[in-house]
Amino acid sequence: MLEKIKKAIFDIANWICIVALFLIIIVLMIVVVGRYFFNLTPSWSEELSLFLLVWVGLFSACIAEYHHSHVRLSFIDNMFPPKLLKVFAIIRYFLKLVFFSLMTYYGFKIFMTTKQRFGAIDLSFRWEVLPGLLTGVFCLIFLILDTKRIFTDRYEHDGEKKLEILKDE
Repeated sequence: MLEKIKKAIFDIANWICIVALFLIIIVLMIVVVGRYFFNLTPSWSEELSLFLLVWVGLFSACIAEYHHSHVRLSFIDNMFPPKLLKVFAIIRYFLKLVFFSLMTYYGFKIFMTTKQRFGAIDLSFRWEVLPGLLTGVFCLIFLILDTKRIFTDRYEHDGEKKLEILKDE
């Protein structure tokens, strides 16, 4: 059941990224064709492209959190013993929990108080804040659903995993 929830949230974030990237490509094609063939650039194109880029960038963080693929210094995994790396993983878990909680809290606060509107596109600035709020919520859900794995799984060096694979062959 929990895996289905995680997968559904991942699918939502993934589809948002796909649609936003597709729309960015369409908008930029309109800009290129308009500029080079008709000497006309739509006034809304840059603002809409940047707006969509915010959506892609923030929801990509959800995807990275789902796959546990955020940027890390992997050489550290070979420098310290597995027990210390497990402690680092737990500390990292709590830091991410605080960060995503703050992201959700302040995202909601900004979302509720923003009354500003975009200049070139007739849209509330709340839509620019919404992906930050949703990213915080989605990543918090991923973290909470991964709590058992973080605290119970044994931490292994990459080298140990490679040795186990070679032993199996």
